[in-house]
Amino acid sequence: MNQILVLILLVFMFPGYLLAEGITKEQGDAILKELKAIRQELNQIKQKGLVSQGRAKTKRPKTAKVSTLGNPILGDLKAPITLVEFTDYQCPFCRKFYSNAYKKLKKQYVDTGKLRFVLRDLPLGFHQHAKPAAISAHCAGEQDKFWEMHDALFDGGGKLNKDDILGYAKKIGLENVSFKSYLTSGRYNEGIKQDVTDARNASITGTPGFVVGRTTDNFVNGTLISGTRPFSTFKKEIDKLLLQK
Repeated sequence: MNQILVLILLVFMFPGYLLAEGITKEQGDAILKELKAIRQELNQIKQKGLVSQGRAKTKRPKTAKVSTLGNPILGDLKAPITLVEFTDYQCPFCRKFYSNAYKKLKKQYVDTGKLRFVLRDLPLGFHQHAKPAAISAHCAGEQDKFWEMHDALFDGGGKLNKDDILGYAKKIGLENVSFKSYLTSGRYNEGIKQDVTDARNASITGTPGFVVGRTTDNFVNGTLISGTRPFSTFKKEIDKLLLQK
């Protein structure tokens, strides 16, 4: 194979080399003709490959439809607008959203009955504490303190090892024995797995990821918002939806 490649290079770079090696002019012309045909064929294959790659690239969707059924909901169930967040408790960008936008959204829209906030989990594989943290929030929910644990996990500044989580549980007043048993029960694994699948189907691959739209019973079909955005981004979208009849 290497000899053939060398010959091809010599043919294109030094056509006279063929004659020097005892190949007749007619043979050399035939080889050159065949090599040119091969090069043309390779160019066509390359062009087809580029076209296929171009077709494979699809625009990121601007809207998505995700379920809200069975997930933690903050606010009035009948609020006209729903915001769904897919979160990772170990993600610094999720923590930034919590600090810079979530608290304002809660005060101005959730607490006033205009927005209901739904949380779903998207623990990223390279965050070793993300899934245990998500499980701990659901375990706290067994004692009606999901949102208290949610806040404690983010307020902890990224400290999410086992002792940290147990400390947050104690701080918010969870019954310790029950909480520990829920942590190791595995009862929330399937739900988190479903959240990850639904996020992927909605083209949400990173955190935080959001869908905001008008409230329906079991799902929200609305605008897709990716990454940490300022409060103003959510405010603009929510106010627009509130004006719609």
